[in-house]
Amino acid sequence: MSDFFAIDLTLRQGRFVLHVAARLGEAAAVVGPSGAGKTSLLEAIAGLRRADGRIAVGGEVLQDSASGVFLPPERRRLGYVPQDGALFPHLSVLRNLTFGTFGRPSARLNKDADLDALVTLLDLGHLLARYPRHLSGGERRRVALGRALLAHPRLLLLDEPTAGLDPVRARKALAGIRRVHTELGVPLLVVTHQPQEALALASEVLLLDGGTVRAVGPARQVLLAPGVLAHEGGRRWENYVRAIVVRHHPAGGSTEVHLDGGEAVTIPHTPDLAEGADLLLSIDAEDLLLATAPPVGLSARNAVAGHVDELITVGSSVYARVGPWLAHLTPAAVAELGLAAGSPVWLVAKTHSWRVVA
Repeated sequence: MSDFFAIDLTLRQGRFVLHVAARLGEAAAVVGPSGAGKTSLLEAIAGLRRADGRIAVGGEVLQDSASGVFLPPERRRLGYVPQDGALFPHLSVLRNLTFGTFGRPSARLNKDADLDALVTLLDLGHLLARYPRHLSGGERRRVALGRALLAHPRLLLLDEPTAGLDPVRARKALAGIRRVHTELGVPLLVVTHQPQEALALASEVLLLDGGTVRAVGPARQVLLAPGVLAHEGGRRWENYVRAIVVRHHPAGGSTEVHLDGGEAVTIPHTPDLAEGADLLLSIDAEDLLLATAPPVGLSARNAVAGHVDELITVGSSVYARVGPWLAHLTPAAVAELGLAAGSPVWLVAKTHSWRVVA
C-alpha cells in the first residue's frame, strides 16, 4: 500500500466524532453507510472543514495542527466534486466549464487544448450550449468533473458520483471517471456507499462506519469480506473485471475478450471496440452459474474454471466467492452440489449477461 494519501485527523461535530488514521494510494475509495462520516472526511481533506491532525497528499502537507500548518482550499489544488455538482444555474455548460479555469465567465471555445480534450473525453460536445436545468443528473456530474479537471488539480475528490442515477447512467458515469484516471493519470479519492462502485474505481479502500475506520487495505480484500457482504443485505451484487478485446465474430454475434486472469470469454458483439482495447466489464452475481464438472450441452458460451474460496451466507442467500467473482446461490443449490471451500467449480455465463462499462 502506498502513501499518496497520509491522513491522521479527528473531527468533532456535536456528539459525532470522526477519527481516521490511514495511508492510501492514488486510486482509493472511502466506503460506508450514510452517517459514517465519509463526506466530512472529504471536506476536511478539501479544507472546507477544520479538523485536528495531519493531512498530506502526494508528499505535501495540507495541514498539520502540531506545527500550525493549514492551507486554505484554494491553495490545495484539489478538484472537489460534490454530489449535486454545484453548477452555476445561470451559466451554460461551456461557461460553467471555463469559469474556474480562466477566473471569470468565458466563451472561449476551441482555443484551449485542455478544454477540447476534456469535452471529447467526457462527451460534452453536444451539451455546451445547454443550461444545468436542462441536464440529466449524469450530465451535470460530467460537467462538474470537467470543470474540476480544467483547474489542473493534483487529485480529484468525488462524493457519491453515481448517487440517484439509474444503472445505465451510473455505468456511464463510472466509465468517465475511469477514463479520467487511466488516460489523464489524475489520482482520485471516491466516497461511496456502494462496494461495487469502489471495486470498479479503486485499488485500495477505507471502510468507515460511525466515524471509525473498520478496515483499510486492497479493495477486494476489504469489500469481499463476509461482514461487508452481510451489511449489503443481499442486494444485487455486480461483479467488475478488466479485459482486453481479442477479436470480433460478427457472424456469431459476439466479441472475444481475455479477462484479467487470461481466460477467454465472449461478450455481445461490439464492433466499435478496437482489438487490443482495454475494457471494464460487469456481470451480476445472479447471472453466474456454478457447475461441479466441465459443462457440456449448454447454450451458455462461457465457462471459467476455479475453486470456491469461501461460502458467505447473507440472509436466505449464499454467495460463493471464486477468485475475484461472487456467484449468488440458494442454500439448496449449495447442498445439492456439495459445495465447500476448496471445491473445484466452473463459472458459467451467457454471452449477453456481460455489459461493457468502460
